[in-house]
Amino acid sequence: MEIKATIGDVTKIKADAIIVNFFEGIPHPDGDLVTIDKTLDGTISQLISQGEIKGKLNEITIVHNLGKLPAARVVVVGLGKKEELTRDKIRGAVAETCRLLRQKGIDSVTTIAQGAGVSGISVEGAAQAVTEGALLGVYSFRKHMTKEAEYGEIKQLTIVDADATKLPSLEQGCNRGGILAAATNLARDMVNEPANYMTPSQMAETAKRLAESYGLELSVLEREQMQELGMGALLGVAQGSLEPPKFITLHYRGGDSTEIDVALVGKGITFDSGGISIKPSEGMADMKGIWLRGRRL
Repeated sequence: MEIKATIGDVTKIKADAIIVNFFEGIPHPDGDLVTIDKTLDGTISQLISQGEIKGKLNEITIVHNLGKLPAARVVVVGLGKKEELTRDKIRGAVAETCRLLRQKGIDSVTTIAQGAGVSGISVEGAAQAVTEGALLGVYSFRKHMTKEAEYGEIKQLTIVDADATKLPSLEQGCNRGGILAAATNLARDMVNEPANYMTPSQMAETAKRLAESYGLELSVLEREQMQELGMGALLGVAQGSLEPPKFITLHYRGGDSTEIDVALVGKGITFDSGGISIKPSEGMADMKGIWLRGRRL
């Protein structure tokens, strides 16, 4: 999916769908929804008064405008109570919306920077949350599948704002969100690979490609080096496999030298046979990627 930011009137941009938001407890349309409601002869107001649009978090309502707007559909997504809005809620709501629109065969989507200016959320932060939600929400792993996908893909999402001064912030948010989503989806790809594909050696090769692409320093310790360093716990686990263990270190040396250095330590076990063996049958699937078991994105 290509995600870009632009300046303009969201109601005048041609797309398969426009995404706008609505907050719980608001009695009538506000913000960009006011103009859209007038163009649709009060349809949104009527749905609100009838209780069909409540603004509850992740509530999605699709309205077909029958040619009254350049975009074929208006999608009203609930963001919950305005005073309780967070970037995580924006991210989740956009993810749910994009999943649904993909099932509807939507190719192009236009959206406002959902939640910008509410609860201290900046334009950049809102654009980042929208970008992350869209890219994480439509993620799928089909590398080893031969059956054709049931749904197509959303090809383009455009984040629109009428204020030209906000474009740099929108673009920066899109860029940062795209980087974080790509990194997350790479981790998902690695988790979703079967254990006979994502071996320690293959994990080391993946780290090597990352290092070459982004200028990172890479160190990979082999079994003999681990033995010399007395890394008995790691080697003890590795005895359960014929695959050779790898101890991978990636260094990024950037930023301000006065900032505190950050170290992230991960337990990259490519196949945890012990963990699976002690689990009841209904819990085995969770061992595949238990660290990703937060809210579904």
